[in-house]
Amino acid sequence: MSGRFTDPLFVAGVLVGRAWPKASPVAVVGPRAQLEALDEQLWKAPEGRFLPHGIDQAEAPIQLLEAAPESASILINLDPASPLPEGRFERVLEIVPPDETLKVALRERWKAWKARGADVHHHVLK
Repeated sequence: MSGRFTDPLFVAGVLVGRAWPKASPVAVVGPRAQLEALDEQLWKAPEGRFLPHGIDQAEAPIQLLEAAPESASILINLDPASPLPEGRFERVLEIVPPDETLKVALRERWKAWKARGADVHHHVLK
């Protein structure tokens, strides 16, 4: 992640807000502590907007999960160490944190996605 955003949870919140309701369900995958922090954040921002979400709630339009679901319109990954998901997704967004050691794992994920035949692109959130 380059540019002015350095907090992966903030970026995930922005991405969720941009995706929903056009895309549903939106699944965010990461470690439990990050999901709980994102849950808190989504109740507060964006201000004046409700983003219907829940931790481990498969029926929620925005799902916060420790493992990838079988399918989702958009999958947002917060955990560079997680295995590549096997499900069906229209888009997968890998958030790149500012930590250089984590970027190494994400470079490997990029290669693995390409090897699977995914159409990969790099975007800088502005």
